[in-house]
Amino acid sequence: MSETFKESNILICGSSRVGKTSLINAICQKELSRSNTGLNSDTKSIDKYSSRTVVGDVTYETNFWDTPGIESWNENEIRSYMASLIEKTHPICMIYCASPGSFAVLDHIVWMVAECYSKHIFCALVCTNMWAGRNRQSILDEFCKLLNTVHPQIKPTKEEGIIYYDRVALVTMVNSIEHVDEDFGVTKPPSGINELIFGIAKGLDRDFMIAWFRIVSDNKSFWTTMSSKLSTLLHVPYEKFNIFYQHAENFLGQLLDFLEFDDDNTYFPLQTTTEIDPHTASSFNTNKESLFDDAEMVEIPESPKSQNKLLFTLKSEGMLVQLNNALIQLGAKKIQNFSSNTTDESIYSARVEFADTECLKAIYDFWQVMHQTQVDCTIVDDSSAD
Repeated sequence: MSETFKESNILICGSSRVGKTSLINAICQKELSRSNTGLNSDTKSIDKYSSRTVVGDVTYETNFWDTPGIESWNENEIRSYMASLIEKTHPICMIYCASPGSFAVLDHIVWMVAECYSKHIFCALVCTNMWAGRNRQSILDEFCKLLNTVHPQIKPTKEEGIIYYDRVALVTMVNSIEHVDEDFGVTKPPSGINELIFGIAKGLDRDFMIAWFRIVSDNKSFWTTMSSKLSTLLHVPYEKFNIFYQHAENFLGQLLDFLEFDDDNTYFPLQTTTEIDPHTASSFNTNKESLFDDAEMVEIPESPKSQNKLLFTLKSEGMLVQLNNALIQLGAKKIQNFSSNTTDESIYSARVEFADTECLKAIYDFWQVMHQTQVDCTIVDDSSAD
């Protein structure tokens, strides 16, 4: 049997003693072997942190390349070095670390980020050891100032503590290991790692995202804590995602086999129905609140006639995700989402295709009833029946 070898590389940059090794271990949730090497005879030696995982006949190797101190280098040296490093390693992303108390030469970071951008490499600028000093916010401000200089055309957005520059870069802070302040008797747990992993995933293209998920495949905290966000990001029904995680021996392989990437707005369920364990079904919605409380129907689905598609239009992007998952369970073969803007609001739509015309007509008729009257619905078991 022939064996396949697949390699994934990440650049991790920053001064010494800013917690790069701790961050690597926190991301992977395991210690990686360290070696010192040179990519070629013209390249300065560089620390490499590596691990290997064998799945079937495929060997996956993860390498974090820890760049040497570059504080004394000029612009040409930095750009040339980064270009050579990117050409040799084809990295998934670049993570730059700075911690409270460490000094960052911003011109050098600008040159590094600009070189990564020219090679389409996603950048994560991270304040590490966030509880080790009081100027952590200053570091974030400097990072944002830097990215505003390199990407003046991008308007940053903030989500759960992470500042995103489209799918180009992000800024955040983390605490990789438990921080103990003996003077004040204060202990701070690790924080921000799972959000960082998820934030990087959001910025990556399909192949790099899959490789990134393999790198963090042993990080159980990430997969459990971020399961809801991951199911939305990957267009996998939440219950299906949890079934994979809890029961599949090769969880990530099963999950990636389930995914079918078509484009940013279309996804195809691999099976038209989803079996729900009756013992857990009651946890989904046991009260009388509507699943779509904050969604207002702007238009009812088009009359099916002889067609095999329905069009749903809502005002809530969040409810659109729940609608997608519900329709998959009801037999949707293909769902295409798109949005449009009116003068003062956004409209979100789902064009849904069914293989079974009878199923389509039944859903259409059911929706007419739901649209025209107030209906309460709850899940009950046989023991509650008279």
